[in-house]
Amino acid sequence: MLRSIAIFILFALAVTVAWMLWHPVALPEPRALRAQDEEWRLPEDGKVDFAALAATIDKDKLWGTAGLAAAALAPVDEKPLTAPNWHIVGVVSAGDERYAMLSVDGQPIQQVKAGEKLPGDIKIVNMTADRVCILLNGKKRVLKTYKE
Repeated sequence: MLRSIAIFILFALAVTVAWMLWHPVALPEPRALRAQDEEWRLPEDGKVDFAALAATIDKDKLWGTAGLAAAALAPVDEKPLTAPNWHIVGVVSAGDERYAMLSVDGQPIQQVKAGEKLPGDIKIVNMTADRVCILLNGKKRVLKTYKE
């Protein structure tokens, strides 16, 4: 069986080579390119109607609209991610340890580190110099300590 497959492959290869030798592919004749046949010139100066372009951008609201009320941007029943009475002031390093500085209304600033809980049963996963990663409702969230 294996011998007959090998003989068939050799026969097909021999037929293909013979076909290619008796019927070569006809290639197009090469021709010399002559750049001097075409006159070189600058493209024509087109006039651009900038007012029409600006009107199209304004009509299509390419960059959104200005002056929308904040209530129109977010659903009314959306709850904030954290309790509104605390926020992270910054991150401080002391050796290998990093501490988030937590400000709670009416209390002095507290130091919390990775693994500890924030108000509202929110766990701190890790922190860097400019952000704090928390675990909120089973999802990781990143809180930036600097406004961009």
